[in-house]
Amino acid sequence: MTAPASEDQGGYILVETIVAFAILALALGVSMQTISQSATTLVRASDIQAAGLVYNELAEREFPDLRDEGEFTGELDSGEPWKIVARALRDSHARPLLSVSATVWPRGADGPGYSYQTFVSNPPVVVPP
Repeated sequence: MTAPASEDQGGYILVETIVAFAILALALGVSMQTISQSATTLVRASDIQAAGLVYNELAEREFPDLRDEGEFTGELDSGEPWKIVARALRDSHARPLLSVSATVWPRGADGPGYSYQTFVSNPPVVVPP
């Protein structure tokens, strides 16, 4: 015959076990959210770095030929689409200045676009005597 359980016998009751699992689930949920945000940030940083490389290639290739206002689009040899919007700044300088907004899509047209602002100086205007 077995002896009845005494009051001083150790062990966990069902409520304590459920509370422990709830605390564990809460801690895991917070951890998973942090990991997810870190992964998203890492992907975005990678996109920004790729956009910077695409922008540098675009600037080397297209900006020297930029002379007039307008909107220009195209693709680099590696397939990344780009768009340049150039607007002339109206001032009294002999050397015209263009305000240039260049947008690049490092993952293709369906991915996020990144815009860069800069100025391009054209050759001086020759004024006849």
